Amino acid sequence: MSQAQSWDARSFIDLTEYREVEEVLRRGRDFVVAGTKAESDEFVHGSLIAIDGREHLNRRRAVMKMIRASQPWGAEGKLIDAVYAHNLKRVQETAEPRDGMIHFDLIDFCKRVIWRVTAAFVGLDDVDDDETVARFQRLGSDVVSGLTVEYATPEARRRILDTAREARRQIREEMFAPSLARRRALILEAGDDPGKRDALPADLLTSLLLVPEDARLDEELIFREMVALLSASVNNPVWQVAWAIDDLLTWLADHPGDRARVGDREFINLAVKESLRLHRASRPYLVRMAVEDTVLESSGRFIPAGAWVSGWVEKANHDPSVFGDDAGVYNLNRTVEDPRVPHFGMAFGAGPHVCLGRPMLLWEQGSEEAQGIQTKMVRLLLERGVTKDPEGVQKLAGVEGSSRYIRYDVTMPVAGSGEN
Repeated sequence: MSQAQSWDARSFIDLTEYREVEEVLRRGRDFVVAGTKAESDEFVHGSLIAIDGREHLNRRRAVMKMIRASQPWGAEGKLIDAVYAHNLKRVQETAEPRDGMIHFDLIDFCKRVIWRVTAAFVGLDDVDDDETVARFQRLGSDVVSGLTVEYATPEARRRILDTAREARRQIREEMFAPSLARRRALILEAGDDPGKRDALPADLLTSLLLVPEDARLDEELIFREMVALLSASVNNPVWQVAWAIDDLLTWLADHPGDRARVGDREFINLAVKESLRLHRASRPYLVRMAVEDTVLESSGRFIPAGAWVSGWVEKANHDPSVFGDDAGVYNLNRTVEDPRVPHFGMAFGAGPHVCLGRPMLLWEQGSEEAQGIQTKMVRLLLERGVTKDPEGVQKLAGVEGSSRYIRYDVTMPVAGSGEN
């Protein structure tokens, strides 16, 4: 399938009804991602987010060990707790208290936590102190912008691409290359010893180096997979934690009886899911291309072969025929009638390209202590007494179909160690 040179969103068939968007995403053989990357293709060509079919399925299977709950960054792991505690201590030591409260920007705080955890599960070594995490965040943010360049205005794309290319070069030379070399050495040392093989890191780089011989990836493609995973892992969790905190604080003010449930995993999971459904903070629409003439079963709509389809996720997640007449409102008492529809709607997509990291962000199995990253972050912050700063800045940015807080000032009491 030929590669697009640039998007013409005006020619897309826009879908906003939940059933239609879900069907297009689910029918991965009829509506594909291959060929839909334009300027960003140089960053992700051949990676999971740009391939379909059997190749895509096998690649996903190769990295499943990485997202197990038992991994340090998983729902049963303690990495997120340690990184959270470190950054909370940093805030306590650097922020000047006023009137018994510490004031800080929640977005900056969450970025420091999420980017540090992301470095661990993709397999970048020595990104483990404030300085290296901040550098990784700066470079990574520029690269991630290159992966979503098609959504930018035409006049901004050249600048974004030039900046992303330079950041990509630095990440590859300074972080990726030595980390990959170390993992090659570890795998060589482990040989065929089952015990040593089981003790190998379960991060992305190691997982991709261990794929079967007939599916082996070269170094360039491993690097692209790492870059593609960065795009999905770093910004959206930060923005969604802010949305969840904002929504839940408002809900608790109106429903004080629910404050006692802040430590309950099921309640916080529900709160996070409702925010995920209500707010789209990343790509406003997902793009697919029709392989052949297709009639949607959900609506009877005809999609001609070669047509580009844009599924507007937030609009679909506000569909009153699925989520009720108050679909545009945050409501933790919401009942979704169709058991096939998750409470978070299509926040993680649907079909073969559904978000790989969902189990890391939301986890509902095992003990109460096993919690996904977003659930745990929201719980830890609320238990520490974090609340919206009435004198601070809460600044939104975005476009149609997607909005996010780029600054969200909060306060928390000075008293307490912050250890959870």
